[in-house]
Amino acid sequence: MRIHGTLLLLWAASGLPATVGAAEPAEAQHALLQAVAEAPLLKAAAHRADAAQARVASSGRLPDPEVEGMASRMNGPMGERATMYELNVRQPLPRRGERAADRERAVAGVSMAQADYALMAGELAADTAMALAEGEAATERIRLLTTQVGRLQAVLRAMEIRLGAGSDVRLADRLTVETRLASMTVMIEQERTMAEDALAAARGRLGLPPGAPLPPFAVPSVDDVAEVDAAAIRLASARADEATAMAKMARAGARPMTAVGLRLERERTAMGDEDIVGVAFMSEIPWRSRQYAAAEARAAEADRSAAEAEGQSAQFRIRSTLTRVERAQRLAETAHRLGSETLARLETEYDTLVRTAGVGGTGDSTVLQLVELLEQATDTRLQLIQADLTVRIARAELWRYVPADRFFHPSIPVSP
Repeated sequence: MRIHGTLLLLWAASGLPATVGAAEPAEAQHALLQAVAEAPLLKAAAHRADAAQARVASSGRLPDPEVEGMASRMNGPMGERATMYELNVRQPLPRRGERAADRERAVAGVSMAQADYALMAGELAADTAMALAEGEAATERIRLLTTQVGRLQAVLRAMEIRLGAGSDVRLADRLTVETRLASMTVMIEQERTMAEDALAAARGRLGLPPGAPLPPFAVPSVDDVAEVDAAAIRLASARADEATAMAKMARAGARPMTAVGLRLERERTAMGDEDIVGVAFMSEIPWRSRQYAAAEARAAEADRSAAEAEGQSAQFRIRSTLTRVERAQRLAETAHRLGSETLARLETEYDTLVRTAGVGGTGDSTVLQLVELLEQATDTRLQLIQADLTVRIARAELWRYVPADRFFHPSIPVSP
């Protein structure tokens, strides 16, 4: 019995995976960002931003006045007596430049908290998109490998039919097909585990329970990336502003602490009352505080230099990511072009073998050649899936560097 009739149906699902690179629909991007906004980690960051905003109202405040009261009684050796009352009111004065620097520090704290919110949102969006891409790629590989398993099972059934009809079937050839079939089955289970792990990772990042629906895969376009407005750049800039404010506060701390006061005193004796009114001015001698303030100022300047370096590093990361996306897309396009050519050649060779088998009969060697062609086609398609996954992973990184304002919309509980 000939088996080429069965093999004619095995060259299926030869379509290539769609090349990624086009912009994702706005609805998909909105759904992904909405899911990210509901993540517990991002809600915690939003509360920190609210707390930083609330601290601005208490920054740069004047110190409260101080009141001191005292009463004493004097009994002299000659029987004289006197009662004394004293009231002191003092108003500590802030050091020059201290209040303004404290307000600047608080405002920088708000900018830092909001930039940290946007940075975390970008991280969550990128990680979630990567996990979704890996899950979809694993699902696509499962579909492809399942098709290949069906092909091998058809070949194995054809061999068993020939064996039952008394035809010669080499045991080694049959064992080869069975081994490949077992290997493919294991690969499918591995891919299924990878898909489940990827989707579980996405749910974990979003704070979703097992089995909860996930948002669709979505990534921004390269044009959406802006170096100046990226959250990492904003965070570095806010840290530099905070360090500048801390340096100003340190320099203000080198100045003496002063206070003005009013003194009211009354002495009541047998001869009458005596009132004293005085004005006081107090100032500390900043011997040690100047040394400490100088050290704190140097530390603040070092923090500002570190923040500026972090900003430069973020710029390099953004440019590197854009280059990686461009390179991945270029390689994917090349892979699709070469893959199309390879699959076309394999299909031509496959058809030739099938026609040969139909004219002059077929043996196990021809069957194995056909199986080998099918496996080569499957390997080619797996490479194309991997090339597309590489592009998706690279583009998912872009979520980290889109403008921070992209994550501030009415559904997000933070005031930018």
